[in-house]
This record gives sequence, C-alpha cells and structure tokens, in this order.
Amino acid sequence: MHASVRQLLILNLLLQLVDGLASYHILSAGVPEENPLVAGAIANWGILGGLVYSKGLGCALVLLVFSLRHKVEALVTNGLTMLAYVYSCLGVLLMAKMAVLFS
Repeated sequence: MHASVRQLLILNLLLQLVDGLASYHILSAGVPEENPLVAGAIANWGILGGLVYSKGLGCALVLLVFSLRHKVEALVTNGLTMLAYVYSCLGVLLMAKMAVLFS
C-alpha cells in the first residue's frame, strides 16, 4: 500500500508538531537543545518562540516540497517519505529521552 502525497504531507506536518511538543517538554526540564540552529533561535526568542520559529520553518519547507508535486511527483513522494522516516526515528529517540528524564 502506497501513501498518497497528501497523506505524506499530513504525516510530516503531524511529525513536526509532535517533535515540537516533545522538544518543549525536554527543554523545559532543563536539557539543552542539541541542534545549533534551533538553539540559536531559542537563545534569541526563548523556548516557545524558538521552537515555534523552527517548527514553522520546518512546516514551510515541507509545504514547499509538497507544492512541487505536480512537476516531480515521484521525487516529492520519495522526499516526503524519507522525511517521515527520519522524523519518526527522531521521535522515538525523543520519547526514549523523555522516558529517562521523567521516570
């Protein structure tokens, strides 16, 4: 079963949201951000502002990839699928980190 490009878009946007929420909880516990770009945004705008900025940018890039679907559909499908895999793996690692921190 192959996911449609629209389903991949929704999945990637939801993964951005879950990553942002998990990051917020971890950062609120005092764990420093490991991504230097996000850490810079957090230093300038605080935890919430930095995460909203970085996740907003991530969502904008996902939407940009999605907007190319009519020109290069196979590439967009593969790109969104790869993004979903990467963010799923990162999500599992974040959840494991949260389990260690909050148990």
